[in-house]
Amino acid sequence: MAKILSMPKIGVNMTDGTVTEWYVKEGGQVTFGEIALAAETDKDVQDIPADQTGTVLKILAQIGDNVECHNPLAIVGEPGENFDQLLAELSGTKQSEIEQKVKKIETLEEKFNTAKQTEGRILISPLAKKMASEKGINLADVEYKGVRITKADIISYNEKPKTTQTIVPQSLTEISYVGKTQAVPYKGIRKKIGDRLTESVLTKPWAAITVAVDMTNVISWRSKINSISEEKVGFNVLFAKATARALQVFPNMNSLLAGDGTEIIVSQDVNIGIAVNTDRGLMVPVLKQVQRKGIKELSEEFTKVSERTIGQTNLPGDLSGGTFTISNLGNRGVTSFRAVINPPECAILAVATTIKTPVVINDEIVIRPMLNITLSFDHRIVDGDYAAQFIAYLGKLLEDPMMILL
Repeated sequence: MAKILSMPKIGVNMTDGTVTEWYVKEGGQVTFGEIALAAETDKDVQDIPADQTGTVLKILAQIGDNVECHNPLAIVGEPGENFDQLLAELSGTKQSEIEQKVKKIETLEEKFNTAKQTEGRILISPLAKKMASEKGINLADVEYKGVRITKADIISYNEKPKTTQTIVPQSLTEISYVGKTQAVPYKGIRKKIGDRLTESVLTKPWAAITVAVDMTNVISWRSKINSISEEKVGFNVLFAKATARALQVFPNMNSLLAGDGTEIIVSQDVNIGIAVNTDRGLMVPVLKQVQRKGIKELSEEFTKVSERTIGQTNLPGDLSGGTFTISNLGNRGVTSFRAVINPPECAILAVATTIKTPVVINDEIVIRPMLNITLSFDHRIVDGDYAAQFIAYLGKLLEDPMMILL
């Protein structure tokens, strides 16, 4: 019997995927759990496993098509099987849904326009109202086509350039630039990253706390490890291990807010994403169950997953499942910065560069390698005092690394 091969949901944040390559042609075989195609998600181009076994009778999603999770990609069944009825059902269902949505929208718009004329008021969703209030947006200035102002309308308005004169260029040639220019399409992973970070900034009431850390003992600890280990350990792995220990003591920092906003989900495992710069933009490979692994194992794992990320050969799960993120710009000479929270996580740690700095210890001025770490956190999930305790404890762990092993 012919069945639908659908776009699976890989990770809690995946909503859709754009087909980039089919590894099988019509008439070819697919097996449940084995790779059938590649698709670009909000994280990366990932290999997509088949959720059915059989012969590919018809490919419904062509290369370049964007498909939401659980929606049809292809029809599979027995060789030569007639699938006209299933195809008709798909087409009929899709057309019926479209007609119903159009009819519903037209009815609502008619009612809404009547309401606007008689009542002279603006309808707005609760979330959009909150966002507008936080951003100081005048609702009368927001353009919207539906029955009320939504989150998407607020985001669209906030992204528009604020000028005294409205200019809507039809092409790049209508804008005056000095010298040569190059137009780079804003799409694919770059746009997906941008959309997610925009949503994070607009929807999360976030705050940031910075602590200065004396790196003397961490530097010494790393040198001792590297003197006896074949696998050279980088600071990112040490930061991840220290952070995992701190998250065990302050578990609410290792949590997610459910999409509907009704539950805070505290993760038992500490899965730390570490931002890595690639040719496609900033990607975040995830180290799983950091609290259970030793430094050597974590170092080997991070080396492999980073290489796969940079080389665009990621395995399913490499870039998903994170509960906390670290962004390290120390090698860029940055002295302090605030990183944008990676949704739906509660917090992200920004690690700056280490600088030899005069500090006072026992009433004497000494030179110590100092580093600023900044915690950006979602104030809906944790309060400032809790976040301050967490980052202060993390600072102590870094200044006395033996505490990490306790």
